[in-house]
Amino acid sequence: MLRAVEVEFSKMRRSHIPLWTVAIVAIAPFMTGTMGSADRAWFDSLTWLQYVRLGPMNLSTWYGVLLLGLMTAFTFGREYTEGVVANVLTTPARREYWVLAKVFILGVWYLALAVLSVVMQSAWAAVLGKHGFDAAGAWTVLSDTLRIALLLLCTMPVVALTAVVTRGVLAPMILSALGFSAGMIGGIAGWGDWLVWAMPTTIAGSFMQLEGQPAADLATGSWLIAIGVFVVGLFSLVWYVDRADVAS
Repeated sequence: MLRAVEVEFSKMRRSHIPLWTVAIVAIAPFMTGTMGSADRAWFDSLTWLQYVRLGPMNLSTWYGVLLLGLMTAFTFGREYTEGVVANVLTTPARREYWVLAKVFILGVWYLALAVLSVVMQSAWAAVLGKHGFDAAGAWTVLSDTLRIALLLLCTMPVVALTAVVTRGVLAPMILSALGFSAGMIGGIAGWGDWLVWAMPTTIAGSFMQLEGQPAADLATGSWLIAIGVFVVGLFSLVWYVDRADVAS
């Protein structure tokens, strides 16, 4: 298992995709300014903490889902697009190790980007001259962001399964776009209690609530649904890969 993690990490280091994901997170705070241009008076009145709170909302309602889809499609679909999947499936190691190593790498990668998103949102708030720095509030925002990231990660095995079943990167990206749309619509419609893609909006709010709402408590039942999606998705992914034809 450890060897599989090392191999997957080595693959990631040789790719430019991780750098692109960092770049996306680094420039994401620009989106806050774009939203603010629609109501300059509101935007100018934001305190430092209110501005930083908009970061988790951006993660939960637009780029977070699409970014995770890109990462998952790359991680699980690249062997198919490069025509080397047979080499992976015939290595002298259990196939589930290959799956679990990828899931582990994706989890660490995405959580690191979530932390970076808070740092960048905070930095941009300071650059824009927002006043009202609040260290305790910043920790709360970090906690909210990590909870949102964990909820979105619960959908990752479903996207990964799509990548291996369709043997490529296009279908999982399309699924992620559909998940993004479902999350946006579900957040507005109030489906955040049961629709996993919309659950992050329960914590961070949606783009219809641009003031950056403080965190809300997600019900235990909602977390159980999210965890259930992850477990069923991961089990299905492992089951499929274990039985996949080497020629696939």
